[in-house]
Amino acid sequence: MTDELTRSMLDASIESYRPRTAVVVGASLAGMLAAHVTSRRFERVIMIERGEPVVGTSPRRSVPQERHVHLLLQRGKAVLESLFPGFLAELEAHGAVVADASRDVHWYHRRRWKRRFTSGILTHYCSRALIDHVVRERIKANPRIELRASTRVTGLLRPGSGPFVTGVTTTSSTGSESVPADLVIDASGRGSQASQWLSALGSAPVRVSEVHSRLGYGTRIYQKLPEYDAAWKVLLVFPRAPQSRRMGVISPIEGDRWMVTTGGWLGECPGDTEQEFLEFLLGLPHPAIHDVIRRARPVSDVSIHRIPGGIRRHFEEVVNWPGRFLVLGDAVCSLNPIYSQGMTVGALEVETLAANLDELLAAAGDPETTRMLQRKIVAQVEVPWSMARTEDLRFPEVEGTRDWRLKAQHAYGALLAEASSVDEVVMKRVLRVSNLLDAPERLSDRWFQARVLMAAVRAQAAGSR
Repeated sequence: MTDELTRSMLDASIESYRPRTAVVVGASLAGMLAAHVTSRRFERVIMIERGEPVVGTSPRRSVPQERHVHLLLQRGKAVLESLFPGFLAELEAHGAVVADASRDVHWYHRRRWKRRFTSGILTHYCSRALIDHVVRERIKANPRIELRASTRVTGLLRPGSGPFVTGVTTTSSTGSESVPADLVIDASGRGSQASQWLSALGSAPVRVSEVHSRLGYGTRIYQKLPEYDAAWKVLLVFPRAPQSRRMGVISPIEGDRWMVTTGGWLGECPGDTEQEFLEFLLGLPHPAIHDVIRRARPVSDVSIHRIPGGIRRHFEEVVNWPGRFLVLGDAVCSLNPIYSQGMTVGALEVETLAANLDELLAAAGDPETTRMLQRKIVAQVEVPWSMARTEDLRFPEVEGTRDWRLKAQHAYGALLAEASSVDEVVMKRVLRVSNLLDAPERLSDRWFQARVLMAAVRAQAAGSR
């Protein structure tokens, strides 16, 4: 009788389904992109953001990581350009610096400087606040999208034990409210309460994977020194793990400025005073960044941010997933920010949403179709999560299973790092994989492995220069 009742409720709800209103929880980059693509099919999209409204290009106070270096990988740039034609030109008009990922990047890694050449992989360097600002202006111009700031979502609406989510409950300074919706998307970030909301609907606890790398980093903005323009646009110092734990980068941003971020794994983090910041830079595997920055004029204070490490929620394993509810962005998987994958992965998840939204609506958001779409969204984090976790597990203090496969990956990764310092073919393929343009399997072709081995031997013979 219960199954028959549930089937009857499902059929009735599908028959009457008219997708008019969507709710997106969180006005993060992933949230804004999700609101944009859903506005193509819904008459009204309500973005609910717990933080205050953002004015101009200032970083959000509720999102402290925005004050640090961010990089939109090539795959992510392509997605944003397809969603917002002219997006990259707007970044450039606001002062973003375009740089070749090899020729213009002076990169020290594993005790040697990498050879530089024209790779053809162009990167746009700017602040995260500028990226969000350009997207936010597009969102503001969309009459179908409404932003409700300073409002917190407290739960999901579902009548009785029905098969569908029908909206959200919220609280703000004006009181509590129920917001009806024909689709709810949670893009509220690392602190998402989606697991608790699902539990309140009767779902089993969501399994969580974590990588406890204890990350910390600090950032300060400086006026750029023009005498380095001909030498490099980006200066990057990366450790030889696990012997060293610190990294640093000078990244150009709009306004003819440098954004300098430095930090590391396992508690390595600079202090917030000028002396502490410079001393930390001096302790990097190479003092190049310190030697440049000690002469530059700071134009901001030092901002510090710490996170326990990467976290992934396995929503793909939830069997009784409710219809018309999806989770994406950092709410699904928050990656180690040092590898610059977060924005791109969020964009790929939204691209997946856009490609499958018509199918979801044609099925009236039934639970099985919704669950399959959620699994497709989660699939976008598989490769980046594996790449980041593999690198973090180079440090023996980071908890995790280290079988022979992982040890082989670490050994081959070390060879790749050596080889890419002298071989352009190897370096370009590494760049394509790290920018999520090519699958990691592209690094495992037999002929390519042979080339990596020979190049690594050459690099070791050449030594550090």
